[in-house]
Formats: sequence, C-alpha cells, structure tokens
Amino acid sequence: MARNSFKTSLFVMALMTSFGVNAQEGVSPLQPGTTTGNPAGALPPPGVYFGYDVDYEWGKLHSQNVHIKARNVSMVASLVWSTPYKVLGANYAMGIAQPYKFAHTTLNTPVGESKYSNNGLMSTTIMPLLLSWDLGEGFHLGTGAAFVFKNGKHATECTGGDCSNTPKNLANRYYTIQPNLALTYFKDNWTFTVNNIFDFNSKNKKTDYRSGNTYYLDLTAVKRIEKWTVGAIANWTKQFTDDKKSGVVVQGLHSEGSRIEHVMLGPMAGYDFGAFSINARFLVSVHSKNDPKMRFFHVGVSVPL
Repeated sequence: MARNSFKTSLFVMALMTSFGVNAQEGVSPLQPGTTTGNPAGALPPPGVYFGYDVDYEWGKLHSQNVHIKARNVSMVASLVWSTPYKVLGANYAMGIAQPYKFAHTTLNTPVGESKYSNNGLMSTTIMPLLLSWDLGEGFHLGTGAAFVFKNGKHATECTGGDCSNTPKNLANRYYTIQPNLALTYFKDNWTFTVNNIFDFNSKNKKTDYRSGNTYYLDLTAVKRIEKWTVGAIANWTKQFTDDKKSGVVVQGLHSEGSRIEHVMLGPMAGYDFGAFSINARFLVSVHSKNDPKMRFFHVGVSVPL
C-alpha cells in the first residue's frame, strides 16, 4: 500500500460497535479489530474522504446457565477532512462517523428461549483531532482522540426504581473518549501498522452502571501488488477495569468484574480502482471471555470527494 494510494485513515470506516452481552452494559464502544487494514499512523493527502462499511457479524456464547446466539448487520457512514494545516508539526485531520445496526439475538436460559430483533442508529462518533508525523525512513506516528456520544436507540426497563438495559438495546447511554497511538511503517510496497486504542467510559446515569475501560491492539501487515492489497490482520481486546452497578462490581459470565477479552485473526484484501477503493476483511475470534465468540466480515468502500 504505497503512501500516495492511501484512500482513508484511522477512523474512516471505523467505530463500528460490537455485540457485547454481559461483558459491558451494552455494546463495546469500539468493535474489536475495527481499525485493522488501515495504516493508522499516516493520514491521506489533503482532501475530503467518504467511507462506507458493511459488516456481518455472528457468534455465540455458552456458560452454565446462559446460551446466546447473535447475528447482526452493521453499517457505518464516515466523513474525514484531511486538512492542509499543521498542528505541532503534524498533518491534521478531523471526521465524523454514524453507525446503524440490525441486531438478532437468541437467548436460552433455564426458563426458556427468547428471540429479539431490532434495528436503529448507534452512537455518533466525532474525531476532532487526528494527527500524523512523518518520522522519515518510512515511519509515520499517529495519534488522536474520538468522542462517542450517548445518542441512538435505547431500550431500558425499570422495576422499583432499578433500571437495566433490555436485549433490544442498541446504543450506549453514556459518553466514551477514545485516544489512540499508532505507528505505521512503509517499505517496498509493504505496510505494517500497530494501533493502540483506549476506551474511557462515563457512567450511565439512567441505570447507574459504569462499563469498564478497555484497551484494543490492532495489527496489520499487508503488501500492495499493483492495484491489489493483500495481507493479514489481528486484534487483542482487553478490558482493564471492572464493570460496576451502583458502585458494586458486576459478576460476569466467566469472572467477577465482567471484563471482556478477545483474540482475533484473519485475512484482508483490497483493490484500488483509482476513483475509489474497496476492501474486505474477515476476523475470527480464537479466544473470548465474558463476551460472545464472534466472527466479523467487513466490506468497505472509500471515495475521495
């Protein structure tokens, strides 16, 4: 993936939410592996870029008393402006992303089976600060911050003053700040990227629930062959603080604190048509804790406007 062929940046087709059942109160603000396939340490040439990503995700979780199956289709439209301006010597960009989701869940418990279907808007994400420094010798260092709003489609039930999300809930009713630090290396049509992302969540005041903070490591190794880009991607997701309800640590399906963990691997391929580019990514969970063991298949397009 040569530098001048790069059509999108860190969050252009990112910030899709994943299906998180009991690991966090709702869905994790960032889907594991979302930024894989992108040279997140670099920014595209100045201009406005539109991205659209469709993701089919499916998986299941089995514990002693709960069996969960999930099949979802998520879509996100994104707009990024890579500005001609410099900030602290770095190239500067900003953007916005809006996801939409169709969710289908089957829940089996000792009292029987329940099926839930719903669709609607997810939380809007703005990216007011995306910076990239050209370090020379093919290295690019990127950093930035995204802000996830608490808008979108919610479903909450209250009993005796105690409120909880229902399985039909789609969006999160709390704010999230997502800083990141990425390093990208370009060499002989190869691109290697390490992207570190953090979720810092506020409390859902409606349910008095605070979802734990989470770390995401996205890895990309791809090679450009004429107009094709092919390679491998991987993700490690690790929640590093406990979920709490009314100040009390939540018991998860696998451990106290309900801390999620994922390890995911897969291939990717892309094609540059010149006026636009497309890519496909497939991620398989080889390890999952306190969350369904999911598979994600993405198809995305990016267009310089």
